[in-house]
Amino acid sequence: MIVLHNGRIRLELNAADGSIRSLRDLRKGIAYSEDSAGGEPFRLETDGGFSGSFEAFEWREDRMESGIQTVSLTWRTPSGVTVRAEVSLAAEADEALFRCSADNGSDERLLSLEYPIIPDLRTITEDGKDDYIAHPFATGFKVRNPMKLFVHDGLGQRFMPYPESFSGASMQFFAYYGMNKGGLYFAAMDGEGYVKWLNFYKNANGLLEASFIHGCEDMGAGKGIYPDYAVQVALLEGRDWYEAADLYKGWAERQEWCKRGKLAERGGDVAGKWLHEEMGVATFGINAGADRTPWLRKYHEFIRTPMFHILGPDWTHAPQTFYKGVPGGFDDWFPTKFNPDNIACMKEYGDRFAPFEFDYLYHFEGADGELGKAAAQKFPENKKSIDAYAFPFLCPAHPYAHEFHVRRDETLQRTDDVDAIYYDISANNILKICMDDTHGHPIGAGKTIEDAYRRNFADTKAAMAAVAGRYVPMGTEMMNETLLDLIDYYQARAGGQPAAPLEGWPIRDLLKTGDAELIPMFSYVYHEYGAMRMDGWGKLVEEIGELYYFTVARTYLWGGLYELNYEYSPMEALDGHENTIGNALENASEEHYYPFEPRGYAFSAERARYLAMFAGLRVGSANKYWAYGRMLRPLEFENPRIRMDWFHYNHGKETKEYNDSGKMTVDAIVHSAWRYKDESVGLFFANVSEEGCKVSVRLDPVKFGMSEASALLFIGDRGHADNFELSRSPSGEAEFHIPARSVVMLELT
Repeated sequence: MIVLHNGRIRLELNAADGSIRSLRDLRKGIAYSEDSAGGEPFRLETDGGFSGSFEAFEWREDRMESGIQTVSLTWRTPSGVTVRAEVSLAAEADEALFRCSADNGSDERLLSLEYPIIPDLRTITEDGKDDYIAHPFATGFKVRNPMKLFVHDGLGQRFMPYPESFSGASMQFFAYYGMNKGGLYFAAMDGEGYVKWLNFYKNANGLLEASFIHGCEDMGAGKGIYPDYAVQVALLEGRDWYEAADLYKGWAERQEWCKRGKLAERGGDVAGKWLHEEMGVATFGINAGADRTPWLRKYHEFIRTPMFHILGPDWTHAPQTFYKGVPGGFDDWFPTKFNPDNIACMKEYGDRFAPFEFDYLYHFEGADGELGKAAAQKFPENKKSIDAYAFPFLCPAHPYAHEFHVRRDETLQRTDDVDAIYYDISANNILKICMDDTHGHPIGAGKTIEDAYRRNFADTKAAMAAVAGRYVPMGTEMMNETLLDLIDYYQARAGGQPAAPLEGWPIRDLLKTGDAELIPMFSYVYHEYGAMRMDGWGKLVEEIGELYYFTVARTYLWGGLYELNYEYSPMEALDGHENTIGNALENASEEHYYPFEPRGYAFSAERARYLAMFAGLRVGSANKYWAYGRMLRPLEFENPRIRMDWFHYNHGKETKEYNDSGKMTVDAIVHSAWRYKDESVGLFFANVSEEGCKVSVRLDPVKFGMSEASALLFIGDRGHADNFELSRSPSGEAEFHIPARSVVMLELT
C-alpha cells in the first residue's frame, strides 16, 4: 500500500494501480472507505467512451521540509496517453489535495479526465438513516440516506456539469455527512470557471462513490488535459451542510466573481437599487402583448408595494413561444409588440418590467438564418448531463452571436426603454462545450465558452446602460457563481417543488416524501454579493393548495422575491371571468404563448393579503436583511411538523407532473437568521400553520456580538405591533407566541 497520514487523515492507495483503497478519519475512528475492492484509479474519456485501463504504473513519494507528504502517480495507457496525478497531505491538515493531468501521445481525442475517484464510501450513521449528501445541484439540495435511495446507473448524481445549475452544479463543492458524527467535504479550487463535473453516485459495488471529471479545453490528436487547480477532500464534524458551506465561502469570497464587493458596501453604486429595495413581489409570464391591466390593478388592490414583472415572450415581431418557435435574426425581433396599457399601468404603481428573451435559441430558417447556422453550437455526442440540450442554440463565442446579442438588446433599450432585461435558456443552464472549431475557438472550449458568455453580457449591459443613461439590471434563468459580478437577479422554481416544474425533477419523488429537501446553499454562500432570487411558481388561487403558505414564507425568509407565474396556465379568474373574449378580461389560450387548458380558478383576496404581508416586510423592516444581509446558520428549537396539500397544474400538458397533487410534511415555523454589516442581526419566524404556535429558543445577543434584543409582530397586511411581548429567562431562553400565518422578527443590535 501507498500510505499518506498525518495523525488526522489516513489515505491508502493501491501500490499496484494507484487506486484509492482506504480513507479514514483517525481522530474520530471513522472509515469512510475501508479495504475497498478498488475501483479504477482514473477514467479517461475518448470518442470511444470512458476507460481506466493502463499498461504501466509507477509512483514516487516525497516528503518536503514543510511537512507536506506528496505522492506522484503516473499511468501509461496502451494508446500512448500518460495520466499523471499528485496527492498531497500537509502535517496537521484536515484535507488531502489531488491534482491530475493527461499528456496525449495518441491519435485519439481526449474529452475528459475523471480524477480523483473515491470509491466504496460506506454509511456514516447506523444504516445511513442520518446520512446526507448536500450538493449545489440547482443551487442546493440535500438527500437523506443516499446509500439506500441512490441506484447504480439510476437515481444519483453521476454526471453533474459545472457551471450549469439547471442540470448540474452552481458551485464547486458538495458534502457527504452523518449528522453529528462526521463527514467529507469535496471541492474544486478553481477560480477561472473551467468545465467540470461534480459527481456523487452509487457504483457497481453497491456502494457510494465521489469523483470529479475535468473537461478538455482543446480536443484533438496529441492534445492533453491540464486542470490548473486542485481538488480538495477534507474531514467534517458532520453537524450539518452549513459546515461545508462555511469552508467553501472562505475560499469563494476571494475569487474574481466577488470583486464587486458586498451589496451593502457599494453605497450609491448598488446595481439596480430599486430591484433590491422597492420590489415586494415578482411576476413571470404575464402577456406582454395583450391587455392585462385588470389583473395588475387587482394585485395592487391588495399588494401595496411595487412589483417586478418579467413579461412573457410574446412581444417580438416573429413568434417567440413555447410551441410555435423562436425568432431568428434582428428583423424577427423588431418592431416590438408591447401593450402600451400594461406599461402605463405598471408605471402608475411604480412597477418595473423586463422583457423575456430566449437568449441563445435561434430560428435557423428565419431572418439571417445562414449567419445563425454558421454560429450554431455543436454539442458532444456524450453530453454527460441529465439534459439533452435539444434546442437550436447559438454558440456564444461566434462573432455573430456577440454582435447580434449586443445589437438586439441595445435596440430594445432604445425603442422600448425597458427597466431590466431577462434571459431564459442562457449561460446558467447550457453546457459550456462546443465542438465546432470554425467559430474561432478550440474544440471543446469550456472556459472559452464561459468567457464568451461573460463578454456578451458585459458588452450588452454596457450598451443598454449607455442608451438608457442608467444602470439596467440583467437577469437569467438559474444562476452560477461565475456570473455573480454580471447578473443581478435570477429566476428559479425549486422553491415551489413539488408544486413547480423543472429544476429538481430527477429527485422529485424524493422531494414528495421528504427524503430530499431544498436548501439555501447558494444564498448562504453568496447572498450579500448580489443575484436576487425569484422563486415560488405561485398563483393567487385556493386550488394550488396549502403548501402556498409555506412556500411564500420560505422564499422571503431565504432572501428572495415570491414569483407569481403565468407561463403554462391562465391568470386568476376575476369576477367570475377568466377569458371572456371581446372585453377587457381577455386571457385565452389563443392569445398566449402556450396552449393551456382553461381553469376558472378565482382570485383569492385572502392569499393576496398573506403575500402582501411578506411584500411589505421585504421593502420595509426586513429589507436590510433580505436584500443586503449575510445569511447565518439558523437557531435550533422545537418546531412542530404539519401536513399541507398541494396541486400542480401550471406545467406543460405533456409532462407526468401535470395535474399532480399530494401532501407534504413541513415545518410549521419557517425560520432564518441574517446579519446586516456589523450593525444588527435579524431573526425571523414565520408561522405558516392555521393555529398559533409557541416558540422557545435560546437567544444570546452576545453570541452575535450584540447586546440588545427587540421584537416585532407582523400579521396580515396591517404592519407590525410595537412592544411585542418577548419573555427572556436569565438562562437566555426566549419564549413568544406566533399567531397563525404571521411573522415575528427579533432584532439584535
